[in-house]
Amino acid sequence: MTRFTLRFVWAALTLVVAAPALRAQDAAGGDDAPGRFIERKAEGWFWYKDPKDAPKPPAPKASAPAAARSAQPADASQEPFSAKWLQQNMPKLLEAAIDNPTKENVEAYLYAQRVAMDKSQTYAEKARSVVASDPFLDENNRVPLSTYAKPSFLKGVESAKTDALKHLTTVGGLWVFFDSKCEFCRPQIFSVQELARKHGFYTKFISLDGVGVPELKTFEKDNGHAKLLNLKLTPTTVLVVPPNNYYVVSQGMMSESQLADRLVLAAESQNLLPKDVASKVRTYDRGVLSAEDTQQGAGSNPKDWVQYLKDKLQGRY
Repeated sequence: MTRFTLRFVWAALTLVVAAPALRAQDAAGGDDAPGRFIERKAEGWFWYKDPKDAPKPPAPKASAPAAARSAQPADASQEPFSAKWLQQNMPKLLEAAIDNPTKENVEAYLYAQRVAMDKSQTYAEKARSVVASDPFLDENNRVPLSTYAKPSFLKGVESAKTDALKHLTTVGGLWVFFDSKCEFCRPQIFSVQELARKHGFYTKFISLDGVGVPELKTFEKDNGHAKLLNLKLTPTTVLVVPPNNYYVVSQGMMSESQLADRLVLAAESQNLLPKDVASKVRTYDRGVLSAEDTQQGAGSNPKDWVQYLKDKLQGRY
């Protein structure tokens, strides 16, 4: 992140913090505040109003001297310019600069803002250096970010999906439920036929109304399977794994690639894939801490739990 970007973000934050104060200042003016007469249209335009009916202005309240209203950073015992100090004092410094914009008050807020931006830049530069020197923190080691390496990574993802589909053809097949009057069923039948042709799936096409479609040479009439599987619409594609396992992978029309992804997802979630194939499919799990990893290991000493996390990540790349 560039220094200009950091300063731009802080400028935006300044507006966010300042807006409530400005709205509060406007609300404090009351109904008779200058510039609010349009909201009092029921009274008529102000030049028709009899001056004698106007409410008497309230007696001025004694105000503290300007010097007394200057910003007074709280909790001076804190480490000067620490993140906690800035967090607590910058809103107060801003309010003082808005309510009493003396040179000293405005200067105090702007210099505090300068400190915050400089500290954020220093942190960002150090974080970039730490990430570049630690393979467990560099996301590029999990999923390549560069244009050069991305095609090779995606090719590996597609290869893993192909291996998973090839294995699925050895353990199960596809049932496709359709209706002859369904406008989306014919495209879905074609997608399943193409998927079966490429990977070798056994397929069965089942007509809910007992009528076929031109795309199919053979089909079967539904004999209660749709009701048993609680199917809601057509087309529906089901992964069938004998002897009695049925996994609905899509209800509605899907492209061939979408259907392939759903089949792999179903196979993975139901543990239908060999360990070596499953590990290839879970490409994006590379270098990810599991839920079990984060249920223990935390402590009061950062050095200890950082080492614990490094030990857990070791070997997962």
